[in-house]
Amino acid sequence: MNDEKYLTLKQKSNSCSPSILIDSLGFNEALLIACDMLNNEEWDESLQAYATNILEELRKKYPEEWDANWKYDALLGYAYHIILKYDERYAAYKRAFSKIKPTPPQLLVAIARCCIAPGKPPITEEEAISLVKQAIVSVKYIEAIELLRGLYKSTGNVKEQHYWEEVLENIKDTGSHLPPLYQISDA
Repeated sequence: MNDEKYLTLKQKSNSCSPSILIDSLGFNEALLIACDMLNNEEWDESLQAYATNILEELRKKYPEEWDANWKYDALLGYAYHIILKYDERYAAYKRAFSKIKPTPPQLLVAIARCCIAPGKPPITEEEAISLVKQAIVSVKYIEAIELLRGLYKSTGNVKEQHYWEEVLENIKDTGSHLPPLYQISDA
C-alpha cells in the first residue's frame, strides 16, 4: 500500500462513521475497503479497529448477503484476531464453520488457533490438535504443521512434537501454504 492510499484510508476513517461509509459505498466496496484497512502496511491499529466496525455494520445492514458466504464471518474472525477480541473471534469462526461443509483447512486451522487466548480459551489444545489433523488429511500445510508442533510442545508430548518437527523439516522448502482465510475477492 502506498502512502497516498494509506492517507486516503486514514481520511475515510476520520471523516465518517462506518455506517455512513457503507451507505455511500455499498456492500462490496465497503468490504474491499475494510480488507485494505485490516492489512494496511503500517499495521495502523486505529484503521484495523475501524475496519472491524465496518465488517460488524455490514453484517447488520446486509444480513442476506453476509450469510450467503462463509468467508465474510471468517474475515470478521480474522479482524477480531488482529484487534485481540478473542471471544468474538471464536464466535465469528464458528458461524463460518456452520456455513460450509466440508470445512476448508484454513478455517479449521483458524478455529484451532482459538485455543491460544488469555483466560479460559473456547477450545482445548486437544480439540485444536484434532482440528489441525483434519486440516492436513489431504495436504500437509506448513502453517498447520507448525501449529501442530507447537500444540504438542505446549501439551508436553515430546514424541509427537519431534515427529511433527521432522515432518516440518521435510516439507518446509517444498510444502504448501494454507490458502488465505480472509481473501474475499473470490467469495
